Amino acid sequence: MNVFAVIPARGGSRRVPNKNVRELAGKPLIAHTIQQTADADLVDEAVVSTDDPDIAAVAEDHGGLVPFERPAELATDTARSPPVVEHALDWAKRERGRPDIVMMLQVTTPLRTATDIDNAVVQLHDRPAAQSIISITAFDPSPFWAVERDDDAYLHEFFDAETLWTDDPPRSQDLPDLQYPNGGIFAARTDAFERYGSFYLDRTLGYEMPPERSVDIDEPADLELARCLLERLSSD
Repeated sequence: MNVFAVIPARGGSRRVPNKNVRELAGKPLIAHTIQQTADADLVDEAVVSTDDPDIAAVAEDHGGLVPFERPAELATDTARSPPVVEHALDWAKRERGRPDIVMMLQVTTPLRTATDIDNAVVQLHDRPAAQSIISITAFDPSPFWAVERDDDAYLHEFFDAETLWTDDPPRSQDLPDLQYPNGGIFAARTDAFERYGSFYLDRTLGYEMPPERSVDIDEPADLELARCLLERLSSD
């Protein structure tokens, strides 16, 4: 079983400028994901896909492999992730041979661990009928409590009036157990990814991660939260 990981890291982040190289616990954000792939026993090779020379230099300084420059058309604000992975996978097939599993590890979810990566690969490998696996985290609070405003600014339930607008609302623990993709791990059997061009497939498994390892850095406050959580996790 050969596992090939892609670490996408384009330049030009707007909400958190220079996000991929911002400091987190004494090293650039991208360095955490690079180190996780190095520590994971089941990742055979990982490459950084970037269009930005500064990100490439920082990645290489921290042990990352940056064997190509991402094309400009795959580095826009609207560029989708699957074509970025496909581009890196084409390089791997030419230079290394076709891997059994292709994985995408986003820099913006830095609190996953090498053990998470290995466990997700094992879970996918042990289910021969499964096509892919994605890391997930439980909603907190439940989305069933969602409300939206109408044109007159009055609140209305978004999902189910019988759940929300009632004198005897259900307890949180009695609501459906729902999770969301946390962005930390995406992996697929290479043949399935090549056929469908996606990690979201008919037979996709979920690898559960706790909230404290599932922070997705999208705003400056997320970076501060990650710093606090990483400090706590490091002291445990």
